Amino acid sequence: MSTIPEGYRKNGKGDLVSIANIKPKDVIRDEFVLEALIKAEEAQAYLQKFKSEMMTQVDDFIELLSQEHDVQMGGKKGNITLRSYDHSAKVVVQNHERIELGPELNVAKELIDQCLDEWTHDGNANIRAIVNKVFATDKKGTLNPQRILSLRQLEITDDSGRWAKAMNIIAESVDVVDSSRFIRFYKKDEHGNEQAVSLDIAKL
Repeated sequence: MSTIPEGYRKNGKGDLVSIANIKPKDVIRDEFVLEALIKAEEAQAYLQKFKSEMMTQVDDFIELLSQEHDVQMGGKKGNITLRSYDHSAKVVVQNHERIELGPELNVAKELIDQCLDEWTHDGNANIRAIVNKVFATDKKGTLNPQRILSLRQLEITDDSGRWAKAMNIIAESVDVVDSSRFIRFYKKDEHGNEQAVSLDIAKL
């Protein structure tokens, strides 16, 4: 990375421009943006350290509980709620998994289509429209896994067994791509309502 000579600024094209030839307001704006970015990165680093420390303390507490009850925990767990003694504050840890559906989904869709062909032969295409919406893609051509998995919650009676088989295939097609842990903080206001302690700068 080349060093910018003192008394110069690099413009958007990468050219060196003498500060003497830059409007004062542009110099002030440049200094503000660069200083603000440094402070933002410092705040980001602090929040990253804070989150790591809080997660470690939660995990240590869960480990303490497991030792007390002589239970071996299998990895870090999510979906934990810890409350203060007076219930005026709580800490919630949640584990969010991002999933994708594998190529088996094509087989499941074929079985579902066979069911729909049979069920809509009398001309009632309402259920087909609903299922097709579930399998619709977004602007990027991506399916919504949660929407497809919601089909498994439907109470469908099918003597052929094709629907149940399709639902099992959908379940088998699930692939966990990655997972993220979130920690959130809440406290009760003067009315006894729980309010989130926002760490999102956009909401402060």
